[in-house]
Amino acid sequence: MTEVEETLRRTFGQAAGQAPRLPALLPERLERIHRRRRRRARVALAAAAVVLVAGGAVAVMPGGDTMTVVTASGTRSARPAERVEKVWPEAVRKVPAKGPDGASWRPETFIDDRTLLVTAPAGFDQPTAVYAYDLADNSRRKIADLPSLKGTLSFANGFAVGNGHVAWWTGTKDRIAHLWAVPVAGGTAKLVADQSIKEGDGSGIDSLTVANGKIVFSLYTGGVFAVPLEGGTVEPVEGGAGMHLLAWPWIGTPGRGGEPHGTVFARILNVETGETRTVVTHPGEVIRSCGVTICLGATSEFQTFFRHRDGSSQKMVPARVDGSTPPTQDRFYVSAYGDEKFEGVGLYDLNTGKSGDLGIRGDGSSISGPSEDPTGRLLSYTLGDDLYMIDLAKIR
Repeated sequence: MTEVEETLRRTFGQAAGQAPRLPALLPERLERIHRRRRRRARVALAAAAVVLVAGGAVAVMPGGDTMTVVTASGTRSARPAERVEKVWPEAVRKVPAKGPDGASWRPETFIDDRTLLVTAPAGFDQPTAVYAYDLADNSRRKIADLPSLKGTLSFANGFAVGNGHVAWWTGTKDRIAHLWAVPVAGGTAKLVADQSIKEGDGSGIDSLTVANGKIVFSLYTGGVFAVPLEGGTVEPVEGGAGMHLLAWPWIGTPGRGGEPHGTVFARILNVETGETRTVVTHPGEVIRSCGVTICLGATSEFQTFFRHRDGSSQKMVPARVDGSTPPTQDRFYVSAYGDEKFEGVGLYDLNTGKSGDLGIRGDGSSISGPSEDPTGRLLSYTLGDDLYMIDLAKIR
């Protein structure tokens, strides 16, 4: 089964209750991850040829450093009246997309309020080094080179920052996920631990964070584990069997892949307090996905809404929203606009009703949106020679 078919099967299964997709093998999946950036245009075209179906079904395709969205025609989100940098000037930063050495920078996540973790080179090449990028003066400091073991198929990804360290993982063709860490201050990357990936757990690790002096991660087909940053034995997190990391200390099920789907993260557990939360669903509606607090859903007429997972504070959106994830920071969502064709992409604020045009343009049948960091705080995308970065935490 191809990556396009897998994604379409997951998406349509959520909307129509179809059977779960078949799992992929790790080497095949890792090779697809490695090749994904090179196949970006081909994936978008292939998806466009098969996803135009009645009823407004939506597919979100991985596209390297962006998300390529393809959907049937219909009324979408309204076009924002102004560019995002005019609506939220305090949150938008524009810098050259390439450094003095010509390498493209890829923002990964925040180290602190003024410093970004970035990798280079980006684009079609696997990352070879990780840097601290100072937003105040546009300087960058090399933290470490990114090692590549023999047989590596999935290069450094899943970057997370915490407890003064940067952590990430790589994968090799022998079905081993390798966990790495290095101090933010700089040094030599250390191999912290290895995690064997069973057959059928195609993507290896689906989420990773650093908390309480440990690297915490979950597997594509379920299971949450932890290992000390200084190294040691990988141990299962209590209550994490079959679960996925959402936002520490919250874990939940089902995840975004690897198992039969209903509402993504319909049930979640706080592993520190023992609190559990389950999504409330009313007859005739479909809840696509939930975060810790907010869920994304649709009525039987495909009218989009956002609401708390307990069923309260529902907000209807006067158009169909392209995408399959709940709003980041519990208030912002990104969606394509244009009634019959993809015209552009906007950033929308549920709290204030404001919106900003990101300046991204589509070709009618497909369009690329910004990348989102694992914390949901940073959006980034490239337009020409410029790299745009939006710090959603600065929007009040």
